[in-house]
Amino acid sequence: MELAALTPYRGLSVGAVDNDAYNIVVRHDATIPAEGYSFGPPYPIDGAETEVDEVIFVRASDVLGAQYGVSVALESLGFRFRHPFDPLVPNVPKRTALDLAVHEPDVRVRGIHLHTLHPTEGYFAVWEPSAGSTNDAHRIIDWVVKNRGNYLQWVALDNILKPEYFEPWHAFTRELIDYAHFRGIRVGLGLQLFGQSNLQLGFDLADDKTGTVPIADEIAARLPVIVKDLPFDQYELSFGEFFNADPQTFVASVNEVWRQLHAMAPNAELHTVVHVGADQKVMYMGEELIYYFLVKFTDPAIIPDIHTVMFYNLFEPAGGAYQSENFFEHRDYLRSRMCAGQKGAYKPETAYWVAFDNSVPQFYPLYVQSRLLDLAKLQEPEGPCGVLDTHILFSTGWDWGYWLNDVASLRGSYELPANLNEAFAYEFAPDLGPKAAALVERMSNLQHDRVMIDKLTGYLVGRAADIDLGRALDIISQPDRITFDQLAGGMGRAEVEAMMVTLASYIAELEVLDRELRALDLRDSRWARELRDGFRINLLRAQFVQAAYTSMLAHLDGDAAATAKSFAKAKALTERAQAVVTGRHADLHDTHGRRTLDKTANQGFYQIGYLYFADTLCYWQRELDQLGKETGLSSTTPASCFF
Repeated sequence: MELAALTPYRGLSVGAVDNDAYNIVVRHDATIPAEGYSFGPPYPIDGAETEVDEVIFVRASDVLGAQYGVSVALESLGFRFRHPFDPLVPNVPKRTALDLAVHEPDVRVRGIHLHTLHPTEGYFAVWEPSAGSTNDAHRIIDWVVKNRGNYLQWVALDNILKPEYFEPWHAFTRELIDYAHFRGIRVGLGLQLFGQSNLQLGFDLADDKTGTVPIADEIAARLPVIVKDLPFDQYELSFGEFFNADPQTFVASVNEVWRQLHAMAPNAELHTVVHVGADQKVMYMGEELIYYFLVKFTDPAIIPDIHTVMFYNLFEPAGGAYQSENFFEHRDYLRSRMCAGQKGAYKPETAYWVAFDNSVPQFYPLYVQSRLLDLAKLQEPEGPCGVLDTHILFSTGWDWGYWLNDVASLRGSYELPANLNEAFAYEFAPDLGPKAAALVERMSNLQHDRVMIDKLTGYLVGRAADIDLGRALDIISQPDRITFDQLAGGMGRAEVEAMMVTLASYIAELEVLDRELRALDLRDSRWARELRDGFRINLLRAQFVQAAYTSMLAHLDGDAAATAKSFAKAKALTERAQAVVTGRHADLHDTHGRRTLDKTANQGFYQIGYLYFADTLCYWQRELDQLGKETGLSSTTPASCFF
């Protein structure tokens, strides 16, 4: 009933068979594996001896399998469950062929992590109690179900330590948990351990800075806030970024959290985030290891969630993200657990947000390619051993095509597609078709080769003031770049010149993709417009970077005319990009006006929507003003693009 109620199609109803419409009939079949489904064989309806084409029979043995089967049946009629608030609904359903094989999940736990520390659609849905939020949260849970997921988690914020926030939050959250369980979805909550590493107002367990309060007492005071009368299935303990605690304190504290949690919620799992950070090395038990790997020494009942960032993966170079050339240590730790018969949990990202992708903005289907590569290689028959138990996608926003990254990756954890084209073709089949899907695949392959492998990343992403400050303190998150002031100081010219050769090739290929997409005869829709805008903004961003660095290099060569010409081109490209962004932001999938675009009051660290800097092209303008300062062509003080 709920699956149908949350599918916005006026012709959808639940009840008796209608001989003049398509009918989906669900039958219990104990032979179908857990969370599996199949179609047919035909059963008689109301005594009829033969089946008609308009009836789709779904076979399943449990509630999730039944919902998955019904969702696939709807997809065979032209539906796609892309954005939680904006599914694709056909004008006239038209049936396509169904695969009659028995389908069952490749990975036991398949879900979405809503990073509610960031002001995305998910934050407003699950952390701001209201009737509207309840409706939105139900739609997100429904969307997870329809895309073959079985788990949803979000991050707790510390405002609930105040009584005026706690009571409404508690009632609101209990309703969400109960609704998710009703739909067959397990639910988890993220929290942080040490306040000293808590940079974004997350709920943490240990805030004492005097050294006089035993950490067990701090945990005992805080943990019941998020556990009592809240039947979460899982809690995920994280440790912030960039700042370490004493190793022995770390191990003892994590074990104490588990001891107290298990006493309060004996059926709940405790997971810990194994973050990245190649420079965060510690010595413990005679071993040098990345700080987050200390979880290896905690109670074996605690499950580590191996984390990677951005569009990087476990098997290819990481380009210097978090000062890491690769994440092979994380891969090997995950595989070691799988080979030991322990639960192997992987938590990659489908967007990073902060000055990196959708906030720039850029459209990166490359995320899907990396996520499917990880799934394939972790589960390939010739792999070391074991199976991946848990796959949770770190989600940070859905507009600008980022719904695609979540949907294709989530479905891939249920059943891995044969190849990347199959994944994209399925998502775009009903309305945009195979040619558009093929272009998205080519975009992904191009980004893989040029952006990720050839290391254009640092130049294409944005760069806020805090990132510059972090570099001065040797705190690195996104891959670095040679900046205009460094060039002016005599640093890095050879690197920039080599980068420009790769960038020129990237631009030439982007121009072909943009031209071919615009030549397709696509029915006008928000989906088609979004795809065209994504291709165009990728091209404009690359052209902007090329023009800006061309101007700077000309300035170093003393060619004032060439400097001014390229500076003017970069400015004109920014204006063209602004027109694309303005049009896209008047046409969002989110149904709540400008809440993701403007300054917004919320309980997190960032008092802006996640598309705020994209809306104003702040990173572009900041770079233009920095360039103007170095070349003498502008006296405008560059914005921080941070608050």
